[in-house]
Amino acid sequence: MLLAALPLLLTLNTTVPEPPPITWEWFNAAETYRRYKVKGRDDLAISAHYFRLAAVNGNAAAAYKLGEAYERGEGVPQSPVDALFWYRQSAASGDRYAELRIGWFYQKGIAVPVDVAAAIGWYEKAAAHDNIWAYHMLAVLYAQGEGVPQDLPLARRYFEHSLPETKDAWAAWRLSQIIGDSDPRRRQVLVMQAAKGGNAQALEALKKAP
Repeated sequence: MLLAALPLLLTLNTTVPEPPPITWEWFNAAETYRRYKVKGRDDLAISAHYFRLAAVNGNAAAAYKLGEAYERGEGVPQSPVDALFWYRQSAASGDRYAELRIGWFYQKGIAVPVDVAAAIGWYEKAAAHDNIWAYHMLAVLYAQGEGVPQDLPLARRYFEHSLPETKDAWAAWRLSQIIGDSDPRRRQVLVMQAAKGGNAQALEALKKAP
C-alpha cells in the first residue's frame, strides 16, 4: 500500500532482457497491417498473427498489443480472458501500459472479480514505471474513496502530478473541489481548465459565479 508521506511513487529501475531483433520486425509488420486506412478483410487477423509471433518470442510490446486485439476483438475473437492473459505476459517484463490495463480489469471486474486492492497494486507498479495515467487512476480512487479509505491530500498530489500531461477535464474539476478555499486562485484556474475541457459541472459553476 502507498505511504501517504511520499509525494510520488519511486521509479523502478528493473532491467529486462531485450527480445530477439526479429520480434521487432514482426511487431512492425503487425503495426503496418493494423494501421492501413482501408483495411482488407484479413488485415487485422494478419496483424494479430504477427503480434503473436513476436509475443511468444518475448516481445512485451507485442504481447500488450495482442492483449488489446483480444480486448477489442480486432483480428481475433473478442475475449477479455485472453486479453488479460497477454497483458500479464507483457507486464511480466515490466510493460507500464499492460500494468495499467490489468489494474483496470481488477478495478472493473473484467475477466476477474472486482478487487480494488489488486487494482491499486497494479496501478502502483505502472506509476513506478512512470505511467502518468496510473497516477491519475490512483488519484481517482483515493479522491473517491473507492475500495480504499479516502485520502484527499494524497489524491491531490497525484492529480497535480498527472494533470499537466493528462489534461483530463474531470480531474481538473475534482482537483478544484479538493483544493476548495485553501487556494482560491488555483481552484479558479482549475475550474476554468475543466470548463474549457467540457466538464459540465465546471461549466455550471462558471454560470453561477458572480
